[in-house]
Amino acid sequence: MESFKRIAGFSSCKCLCYSLAFTAPLTFIEQAVMASWAPELYDHYVTTLGKLYKKNPGLKRNFPSSIFTAATYNFGPQTTCYKHTDFANLPFGWCSVTALGSYDPTKGGHLILWDFHLVIEFPPGSTILIPSAIVAHSNTAVSTHETRYSFAQYTAGALFRWVANDHQKAAVYLKSLSEEETREVKVKNKARFQLGLSLFPTLKKAGHEVL
Repeated sequence: MESFKRIAGFSSCKCLCYSLAFTAPLTFIEQAVMASWAPELYDHYVTTLGKLYKKNPGLKRNFPSSIFTAATYNFGPQTTCYKHTDFANLPFGWCSVTALGSYDPTKGGHLILWDFHLVIEFPPGSTILIPSAIVAHSNTAVSTHETRYSFAQYTAGALFRWVANDHQKAAVYLKSLSEEETREVKVKNKARFQLGLSLFPTLKKAGHEVL
């Protein structure tokens, strides 16, 4: 269980009081945004992780009702991340990134989404949800007299695979199946890419209109 907690990024019962007091309201907003703009993806998180918590009652959420199993604080004081993808996250899942601190967003701290050829002004207090496992991203530096911190939340893709494999390793799960069941699982795995795409939001599905 301890190694499972480590890989999953779950916290123990001894959550730091300051993290709860400061970021708990923020996590609620982030989840509300995801539920509004990507309701099918949000439901996929809720359903899958609901099964995980039910099977493992000893696991504790980082924040009440959170669908993100891991959180990272970076206290800088001039936080900069290089171009990267978070390949361990759910490939079609979303990662929430919030910038904090005191800096001039017109001169630094820009968010770069490399695959989309976008450089975005990202003022302190801004939050974005992106499929960080497949979209390369980074941010520009801020001045030495300025501060930039970050808070990110995400969920490992391995947890979704664990639940799909009936809460066990893939090798053990496949060994327990009949030949017909194994074929069905392989077909399902090949279609996972399409499943991920189907969970991505569109303006029509989210019920929003472009002005």
